[in-house]
Amino acid sequence: MKAVRYHETGEADVLRWEDAPDPAVGPGDVLIKVEAAGVNYADVMRRSGRYHFKTDFPALLGTEAAGTVVRTGSDVKEFREGDRVFCRTTAAGCQAELVAAPVAEVLRMPPSVSFVDAASIPVIFLTAYHMLKTLAPLHSGETVLIHAAASGVGTAAVQLAKVWGARVIATASTDEKLDLVRRLGAHHTIDYTKHDFVAEALRLTEGVGAERVLECVGGDVLLKSFTAIAPGGRLMIYGRASGNLPPLPPEQIFAKNLQVYGLNIGGKPWTQTMHRAALDEILQLMAEAKVKPVISRTFGMDEVAEAHNYLSNRQTMGKVILLPPGKGSR
Repeated sequence: MKAVRYHETGEADVLRWEDAPDPAVGPGDVLIKVEAAGVNYADVMRRSGRYHFKTDFPALLGTEAAGTVVRTGSDVKEFREGDRVFCRTTAAGCQAELVAAPVAEVLRMPPSVSFVDAASIPVIFLTAYHMLKTLAPLHSGETVLIHAAASGVGTAAVQLAKVWGARVIATASTDEKLDLVRRLGAHHTIDYTKHDFVAEALRLTEGVGAERVLECVGGDVLLKSFTAIAPGGRLMIYGRASGNLPPLPPEQIFAKNLQVYGLNIGGKPWTQTMHRAALDEILQLMAEAKVKPVISRTFGMDEVAEAHNYLSNRQTMGKVILLPPGKGSR
């Protein structure tokens, strides 16, 4: 088969669409022909050497995909050849022609959901779901400040927060992105390139601050977010797109009785059982037309370097998806 691989960390040009060994299929595995695979900022960080674990080379990328079952291991009874499925895998390897995943990581696709939409669901919606519901359940009427609201996770979080009764304040960098998040349900938007998001968030909450802040940027945005949180509020940290994760200010945390959560859905204590329950609820919300994936752009898998540059340059509004070569959009 062919797969996206890299043999050293670096800029996007280290990525290759090249021959690779077919994945091994164990007794409890499902072999999937990939029709669409999600690209996340975590892939950019892995490729550039900024992720939080050691990489062995040659390395694969991608932890979510949608496609059709090619074959199953001897112990698998839930699926058969030709079934339309999607998965979120523990190990990278979804950006390839074939991926093998344990059956616990594989879900059946609803008939009305496309391969592109299915491949976009797991990472962004699980991240948003767990920040808003699992870690600390959102209460109706809470104010949620969502940074990078036009990103993949941001677009999912805006929709889920709105569905669950929150007042949503969303930040983004362009009028086009702000228009998008308003259409998705944000009550208030802030162009952080023109306005101080802290001052605006405090103004919109009459000086109190937001009960919950979703933060993935790091650096000054992370530090300034502490001022934008209401006493007793929650800061949910799920990334550091700026590359900088500064020390947190303990005097603000204890003085304001803040709760700070970190989220990495690929590590402990998260389990496939927890993720599956969340995905079942997300699929039901999709069936009821209450939430939907937002697709920014698709690329061919042989255009993966271009996809990484597109994501790194903050051009995205929603999710970036890889398709088989020749099927990406322009």
